Amino acid sequence: MQGNSSFQATRWTLVQRVKEANAADAQEALNVLCSMYWRPLYAFARGYGRSMEDAEDVVQGFLAKGIEKALFSAADQEKGKMRTFLLTAFKRYLRDEHVKSVALKRGDGKVDTTDIAAEEERWADSKAVDPTVGFDKRWAIIVVESAREQLEKKYASEGKSDLYEALAGSLTGELEEDYQSIADRLEVSLSAVKVGVHRLRKRFGEMLRAEIVETIGEGEDADQELRYLIGILSD
Repeated sequence: MQGNSSFQATRWTLVQRVKEANAADAQEALNVLCSMYWRPLYAFARGYGRSMEDAEDVVQGFLAKGIEKALFSAADQEKGKMRTFLLTAFKRYLRDEHVKSVALKRGDGKVDTTDIAAEEERWADSKAVDPTVGFDKRWAIIVVESAREQLEKKYASEGKSDLYEALAGSLTGELEEDYQSIADRLEVSLSAVKVGVHRLRKRFGEMLRAEIVETIGEGEDADQELRYLIGILSD
């Protein structure tokens, strides 16, 4: 295994480190995964009707139990998207916690399945946004943020941090200056700025796609997943 200096926060790479690395690297990978996916899980719990405090508690409980039970060791790129794997595991955890809660309230350690059905129907009838949508939106944001971080690091490694900072707004259509003003400030030609924007967008697209490949199963369509995530962010 390589040292921490080459530690990359890509999804399946991190999962493999959890499974195969030495104890220190495995723990670091696990910490990154938990930190990375806390927000989507929290969004799902909130969308499911949990209070802020309860949502925080249930996510922390899930991740703690997941660490204890080697949650990510069960993730497998050959079996599909990590997004689906994680949400399925979290839903199962929420259901199990509800079962325990009902059992405690009854005081006899037994759970009537109608209690569970009533709970599920309660949230199915809720007017709140589908909690899965909230989860997927937070997931999409994390993927985009990760791609941008990798892009920024790439430009920094090439000694082009000033160029990146000047043009980064073009990725979202939020440039604070026009092209000519940027050219004047950077002391380059207008055409150089236009080419720079084109290259920046192209490289961002490549890195975004690479990030998505790191979250889907083998043989799955990265472009289809990309369209889905972009679409859900646009809603």
